[in-house]
Amino acid sequence: MKIGNPNEQILKWLWGLAWWSFVILILVIAAMVMVVALGAGDPKPVGSLKWEDRFDSRARWQTFGDEIFFGSGGLVIGLKQKGDYGGAVTSVEASSQFTIEAAAAQANGELGAFYGILFNYRDAAHYSAVLINGNGYVEVFEKEGKVWMPQQEWPNILLGNESNRVRLDVAKGEGLIRINDEVLMRVPITGGEAGIVARASAANQRVRFSWVKLWN
Repeated sequence: MKIGNPNEQILKWLWGLAWWSFVILILVIAAMVMVVALGAGDPKPVGSLKWEDRFDSRARWQTFGDEIFFGSGGLVIGLKQKGDYGGAVTSVEASSQFTIEAAAAQANGELGAFYGILFNYRDAAHYSAVLINGNGYVEVFEKEGKVWMPQQEWPNILLGNESNRVRLDVAKGEGLIRINDEVLMRVPITGGEAGIVARASAANQRVRFSWVKLWN
């Protein structure tokens, strides 16, 4: 009886093992891609969706600033002079746990107007905010107070007049800020209302918020 070369048998076995390992790896990668595509990898909001507002009316909102326009295209904040602020706040039902997310873009004027989410709101002079702009910059601060993140470039902001999503997940006295689903930083939550805000970087700018969603 002829007996094969043991080294050849081992080599064939190793090649077979390598081939099947490669096949299994491809299948695992394909399964992971499918799971992510179905949304399993998306960050989950805090609680269940309570409402989505596209600004057909102002019933839910308290506003501040000179030019706030509600309509079928969203909420437009007009900013006349550099440094002007405008915004709208809504009740978070005194909840200690909630998620608020907004989508916005600059509508016209010299590119660079800032927009985002405000929180810890007491009045138009006392609140915290995360702001971004179409030039790719972000900042996080207390108005007239502490700066948690000074103005700096951030890589996952869509540039120009593209719409960006800013989100805040609040739980246990802390807020997790995301921009287009990517984590930015954590900030302290001290209570108060939440909402949206814009700030001019030049004269005669406008920012349009297309929607806001609230979970709690």
